Amino acid sequence: MDTFYLKWLDPAHGEQLCPLSDRQIVLGRRSDCEIVFRDPYVSRRHARIVPTETGYRLEDLNSTHGTYVGGKRVFIHELQSGDLIQIGTTQSQLLFFRGDPSAQENRIPEEGQVAKDSLLSLTSVLPPTATGYSDLEKLSYLLDFQYNWGKSFSVESTFRQILDSALKVSGAERGFILLREGDEFRYMAGLTSDGTLLSESEFQTSRSLVQKACNEGVPVFMTEGIDQEFASQQSIVSMQLRAVACMPLRWMSPQSEDQLVRGILYLDSTRSMHALSGLDQKILSRLAIEAAGAFERLEMIRTLEERKVFEKELALARETQRSLLPQKLPQVRGYTITAFSQPTHHVGGDFYDFPLHRSLALTAVVADVSGKGISAALLSSLIQGALETECRAGATLDQAFDRVNEYICQKTQPNRFVTLFAIGVALDGQGEYVSAGHNPAYLFRASTQSVEVLEPTGIILGAFEQASYESFPITIGSGDVLLIYSDGLTEAMDPAGEMFGEGRLEEIVRAKATMGAQILKETILDALNNFTKGVSQTDDVTFVIVEKH
Repeated sequence: MDTFYLKWLDPAHGEQLCPLSDRQIVLGRRSDCEIVFRDPYVSRRHARIVPTETGYRLEDLNSTHGTYVGGKRVFIHELQSGDLIQIGTTQSQLLFFRGDPSAQENRIPEEGQVAKDSLLSLTSVLPPTATGYSDLEKLSYLLDFQYNWGKSFSVESTFRQILDSALKVSGAERGFILLREGDEFRYMAGLTSDGTLLSESEFQTSRSLVQKACNEGVPVFMTEGIDQEFASQQSIVSMQLRAVACMPLRWMSPQSEDQLVRGILYLDSTRSMHALSGLDQKILSRLAIEAAGAFERLEMIRTLEERKVFEKELALARETQRSLLPQKLPQVRGYTITAFSQPTHHVGGDFYDFPLHRSLALTAVVADVSGKGISAALLSSLIQGALETECRAGATLDQAFDRVNEYICQKTQPNRFVTLFAIGVALDGQGEYVSAGHNPAYLFRASTQSVEVLEPTGIILGAFEQASYESFPITIGSGDVLLIYSDGLTEAMDPAGEMFGEGRLEEIVRAKATMGAQILKETILDALNNFTKGVSQTDDVTFVIVEKH
């Protein structure tokens, strides 16, 4: 069977091949998209490619600047082999095809280079205008910049290319790129019309005009003389400026969907600049957009690098958390024990454990630590260690809870707490249980075919240092089945936002407990998967099942 591919021509990285599978691919500017575009004219979640029974479908996700196939804008399009996809106005292109990736017909035409060569050849035979540069030459500077930026991206070279193109189009003597920090703008790059780099010590601008462009959010062009209201400004007088152009740079921050003014492309001169035509202003505005794109791209690269570091740390934390779970379930005569724990995509705070106890045949614990992430996992490990120590020393469950509660209060912040259910039984099924603010456990009674609900017996651990916990006697008889779970199970949601619920879980216990612990576990997981329909959940799912023979 032929494989479908996307061949992605990214000016920054060259051609990349992406085999398609039975999972959808989201295209956009967000760093969590499968294919990430670094262009301000691409929406954060711009489009997606979805597998169908016969192939793949391209869907536009209400993008601002459109999705195109073969140059025509599409909203929903059944992809055919050979379709050339363009996302927004980006220079990147995607070729959808099936079969041999190396075949000549599966090559993307380098249209950008063809257009560039055509423009440059035209400018060689057309006479220059009075300003010294024809319109086509001015366009070529923009195209030249876009091509070179795509070939090799670096912040310094990109800013230099932007300034060089802007200076040639405008006729200005100096150019700066500024980055906003709070209410101020700081130097990022500077260049003179003869190609000399300007250092930060040489950085000087008209702050009033920079502030005007920032506040109004539109370009300021004063190319043939400074307006009267600004002509007497001290900075303009001291620099003897006769022309200034300020273009605001807008891009989205990782925390906001709004494009804010976060930088300035600044040009000035002690003599008049060119009389800027409408085309000149459009070219300069486009260069400002590209400068903003460079900043956003830099920000995205940093975000991706930070995300890679975070994901490595998260993977280590997950591995550490997995290692804290029992590597083997206890083998206790007269009992069948099974367990399950599935964290969310973050490291979670749920755990189950079976600490050894001096006088009990079986001790089972299910806990749910507040919060998510590495801090929750660390607190889980502390609680596990403290419980293990108390049980090995022979403490009763209520004594163990008292001491662990005191330990949590002393060692953690006031907003950290844990709900915990523990049961300890002898070989004959006689024992005790304690529930510190944990959700109810279900005990199926084989003799009456009924479900007994074990409600919390005390408050959460970690809330009050002087809290005291009481254990309650329990007997697990022949054929009885106990289910202890975290609230991630009953609070799991379907696509409509409805919770799985305690009632649904209790009915499963009532119907399937007689078939044994393993069948009950499989039934719960099947019911949960069918209910959630693949929706990502926000809480861990953990449970332990104990069956008495």
